[in-house]
Amino acid sequence: MLEFSLFKKAIEQSKNHLTYLHLYFQGEPYLHPHFTEMVSYADKAGIFTATSTNAHFLTEENVDKTLASGLRQLIVSMDGITQDIYQDYRVGGKLLKVKEGLSLLLEKRRLSGLKFPRIILQFLVTGKNEHQIPALKDWSSSLGVDELQLKSIQVYNFEGGSPLIPKEEKYSRYVLEKNGKWKLKKRIENKCWRMWQGAVITWDGKMVPCCFDKDSSHVMGNLQEKPIQEIWNNVQYDKFRQQLLKDRSQIDICKNCTE
Repeated sequence: MLEFSLFKKAIEQSKNHLTYLHLYFQGEPYLHPHFTEMVSYADKAGIFTATSTNAHFLTEENVDKTLASGLRQLIVSMDGITQDIYQDYRVGGKLLKVKEGLSLLLEKRRLSGLKFPRIILQFLVTGKNEHQIPALKDWSSSLGVDELQLKSIQVYNFEGGSPLIPKEEKYSRYVLEKNGKWKLKKRIENKCWRMWQGAVITWDGKMVPCCFDKDSSHVMGNLQEKPIQEIWNNVQYDKFRQQLLKDRSQIDICKNCTE
């Protein structure tokens, strides 16, 4: 779990140029006992803060702390509008808790007269839930979320197909070829704005190129050993960027990315 002291170090080293901070990486932010304190620390430094949650921990106490923290954007993941579909992807999840927590947050925000955090309801479209999109749009509209995002799903080993790949091509990252194999719908180009826009710092201080490096297989340095600026400009990072511009298909985390 990310130590508050390490988080403060990251903010102090980057606050003069950091404009957007997403407090999330492969986990549930509300499980961290100091999450809203971290948000407040970054907010007071003038940084736009955002996070993503499964909304299972939007209790009355956490909602109050969130509204007081200065959080600007909250993405709520809800990948099904009925329990059977929702739990198929969010194994062990309780849709009722998501709906209750989201409703509580929106109501308390309304009563407080606050505009933030802006609430984005995110729906990861799969072949199993795409038929629920019309009902989802009606429900999210009646609830009053600020935005509904329909997001395409990343499928590992997609070439052989998967029930997670949507039938509606507009919701899919992949298309079926004549030979029966699946391929990325968007051609991989040798460029990526993410490499010059930001990076990810893991709970233990590792700095990796982007959120697609889910297993931290491309560690550029560690904040506990070197300052962010030194890592950002080191030889290893430069070589990674140059490889991306030369032939991005040779980088494992880029092979299934449509950025």
